[in-house]
Amino acid sequence: MTWWYAALIAVGVAIVLSVLAAALKRDWLALPIVLVIGYVLALRVAGATTPTGPWFAPLLALGLVILATAGGGPLVGFVLRVIVKSPQKAGKHGGIVLADDERDAHDEKKRSTRVGHEVLRGGATIGYLERFGLVGSILVGQPAAIAIIVAVKGLGRFTELDSAAARERFIVGTLGSLIWAATCAAAISGTWA
Repeated sequence: MTWWYAALIAVGVAIVLSVLAAALKRDWLALPIVLVIGYVLALRVAGATTPTGPWFAPLLALGLVILATAGGGPLVGFVLRVIVKSPQKAGKHGGIVLADDERDAHDEKKRSTRVGHEVLRGGATIGYLERFGLVGSILVGQPAAIAIIVAVKGLGRFTELDSAAARERFIVGTLGSLIWAATCAAAISGTWA
């Protein structure tokens, strides 16, 4: 049982690290949260007895939902920085600013009207909502809702994905976010057993 109390404390520390990572724009600060989720999943797989108090399971689940939602932002930011090696300049609204040569070279009108245009704006907010929606859909037993979440996000971003850099960032960011949220949801759903 003491292992589970240590897990609850670790989840609290991981939430603080996630918030600091986002606030300080230091994505690497959030890397230890992966170990925390791994620890919770390991306890679940090992069959460790959970505390029987009426407060423990809901508190741990709430902490894991917060960690799934808030922790994914810095983790996805780190993954994007490591994997996507493109020279795009960061925009004022969280997106990327594409250069003229990164636009659709076949459509002169589109290219000339969008020079220096910021794409993928608001990605952090959309990421929070997508992770929260994924975790929520799994917790209420409706995993099919994940397809709706992904479809809405794809349709909403469709017009911004005319460059290879934007497509790569969109795909890597979305998959990273969904994998993190699904992993956290697996840890959360195990706390109700």
